[in-house]
Amino acid sequence: MSNYILKYSRGERVKYVSHLDFVRLFHRTVRRTDLRFMFSQGFNPHPIMTVAQPLSVGVTADGEYMKVGFDGDYAETEIKDKINAALPPGYEIKAVKRVEGKEIDLTKIDRAVYTVETESEGVPDIAGFLANTELIVPKKTKSGVKDADIRPYIYDLSAITDDGITVFKMTVAAGSAYNLKPGTVIDAINKYDDGFKAGFSKTHRNALLFGTKDFL
Repeated sequence: MSNYILKYSRGERVKYVSHLDFVRLFHRTVRRTDLRFMFSQGFNPHPIMTVAQPLSVGVTADGEYMKVGFDGDYAETEIKDKINAALPPGYEIKAVKRVEGKEIDLTKIDRAVYTVETESEGVPDIAGFLANTELIVPKKTKSGVKDADIRPYIYDLSAITDDGITVFKMTVAAGSAYNLKPGTVIDAINKYDDGFKAGFSKTHRNALLFGTKDFL
């Protein structure tokens, strides 16, 4: 019995698949191979699988992570090749690493890098926006929508505007301690920057990080 970290991507064709549907899809995918899941103990055993930071519906990604237990000592390339051959178009396993214990601890993920492409009016004043000591916007929490200061959770932000399209690159807090969605950052820019207005947007998650480090 061995644990493996899998790095995977989600493309345009499957960006509207929900997190729970993805988990079910992955279970079915593995069953189409000769790989064997490790199962939990108890009355209702289920495959041992943990997705590091579930993606929002509509978001594409390059560097997502999951931890999976397999009942066998498989080569990393074997897992990668067999799962990719069985996955539907739009998903791809990018890398696999066998781990012992907490050699790679996905619970330590604390930030994410996003690219957000928006229809826009005007050019955003990023320096002026980041100069604010507070950025108060409505944020969804477990107890409802509340005003929150998101400024401490924006680690890096840049933008390029061309012909009514603005592309933002941002690194923001992600993980169990605090999770800041890129759409909330765009809402804050709309609120605090009078010379800029963002419209329809496309979001891509480039990476999940522990500090400045990638895992695979």
